[in-house]
Amino acid sequence: MARGTCVYCGAPLPEDVREAAASAAHRVLQSPTLAGLESAAMGHDHERQKRYLVIETTAQPAEVLAEACGMSVWDARQWQAASRYRLLRVMLEPQVGEPLAALRAKGLQPFVVHGDVVAQARSPIPVESIDNSALPLHCTVREEPEGVVSRKELSEPEIALIISAPIKRERQKEQRSRPRQDTRLDEAWLVHVHLRHETRPWEIDPRRTAFEGPGLASAHMRTLELVRRLSVAAPFDEAFKNIVPALSPGADPSNELAGLQGSRTKPRDKEQKTIVLDNVTQFREYSAWRGALERMVSGRSVSGP
Repeated sequence: MARGTCVYCGAPLPEDVREAAASAAHRVLQSPTLAGLESAAMGHDHERQKRYLVIETTAQPAEVLAEACGMSVWDARQWQAASRYRLLRVMLEPQVGEPLAALRAKGLQPFVVHGDVVAQARSPIPVESIDNSALPLHCTVREEPEGVVSRKELSEPEIALIISAPIKRERQKEQRSRPRQDTRLDEAWLVHVHLRHETRPWEIDPRRTAFEGPGLASAHMRTLELVRRLSVAAPFDEAFKNIVPALSPGADPSNELAGLQGSRTKPRDKEQKTIVLDNVTQFREYSAWRGALERMVSGRSVSGP
């Protein structure tokens, strides 16, 4: 909170504390979504100090994994079946040494991913259109929301990792005097393409990405065909489907159409507002550390010192 006195005892706060609180409050107000809220409040220094502690679940037998992580052998086998890599915890840099040494002493070789790289990768670059008849692929991307659209080539040898994920999207009608009702769960799909020399992944959304030239009937089918083609030579990860969805406020893909409709007809005051919840933020967090780890493992990390 940006205030001049301590919320507990009422004592005046030092000037530097007030300035830091006011700056954090300003960054929070400028954040358009919850995805960037934590990093906006904490600031860039906090992200630079974050460390993601990741283990490779299949590098050792289940018995070694169970002993190192303090769980049953059955749970260790479930970890191995669910994904090759698993995020154990996120902590600040001074706290990493002790758990890192403990895991190594029990036979594991954990990876440490820098938080600033993960923070950059949380903001993917949307792919607006793809011409998959060209070799290499031609894509139009918009690197910044208010920036210009640019035409780029997607070279297959440059792909470090492809991640695909089912997206759960729930729409609820907000009511003023009664609990929310009319819950409706939709299925969607996202694909992230991580490149070897770029921190931010390219995001393909069949509901937003257009395909040029002849091809299959729907964008979903053409995306599926593209992923199958690219994953022949590039690493492919779909382990996110095994993670329990954590829904948070998200964007509605039909916002543009709703906006056009709203410009023609003025909404009534009593009209119910639709709240959209999805696990896109959860997927982008997973994709961010997973892509950074893949570049690090392949020897082409773009992480800081």
